[in-house]
Amino acid sequence: MFKRTILLLTAVFALAAGAALADDGANVKGPFAGTVHAIGSIDYKDASHQSWTWDRGRITALSSTSITLTRRDKAQVTFAITSATAVRNDGASYQLSDLHAGLVATVVSQNGNAVVVRRLRGEGAPSGADQSTFDGPAKGSVTGTIDAQYVDGSHQSFAYDRGRITKLGDGRLTIVRADKKELTFTYDDSTLVRDKGQLESVGDLEVGEGAMFFSQNGALKLVRCIAKGKAPAPAATASAAK
Repeated sequence: MFKRTILLLTAVFALAAGAALADDGANVKGPFAGTVHAIGSIDYKDASHQSWTWDRGRITALSSTSITLTRRDKAQVTFAITSATAVRNDGASYQLSDLHAGLVATVVSQNGNAVVVRRLRGEGAPSGADQSTFDGPAKGSVTGTIDAQYVDGSHQSFAYDRGRITKLGDGRLTIVRADKKELTFTYDDSTLVRDKGQLESVGDLEVGEGAMFFSQNGALKLVRCIAKGKAPAPAATASAAK
């Protein structure tokens, strides 16, 4: 179905980055619509563990060493800009000089340092650069939790898992993760599926596809497609079998 993408979560990953928190502004509101702040606690296939923080708001102060967002809940948050801070928008990379006050942005951070500034919106938002690969916080992720805070002050927690679909049908979807663990979720008409920003349904998913799965109590809330399944090997013909 789709090409590999990197979150972040956003979710959250987005955990691509960012990617999961990209439901704001979509016609169909997903479980992360209205999120102003989120914390992801993520386990990776190399057995490491990392925590990531996402904040979304308008850039109200910017210098060579820091960036400040004013979120929709009126909270102001400031992050340090380092030599490793990346700027991403719509699948392309940009420079810190392409940012300016007034743009709406998502900042993915660790320990107060801006790791990625992404999902830039507003007048003068950078655009037009060639698509480029980027290894965000979702790369190599296996499982974790996402704690989301919404503009109205409410909170929700989601389980995060990344893997390939092995079974699908009758309201149940099974995946196998990179750590070989198999998980089964339930789904219904409210389950949201997104492929490269496009809205789809569970019926569009296929066995073999890779995706990021966000759930609550075993019920799928959001599926973000990241890798198309491998085509099955062609069946041997009678002549080839001789």
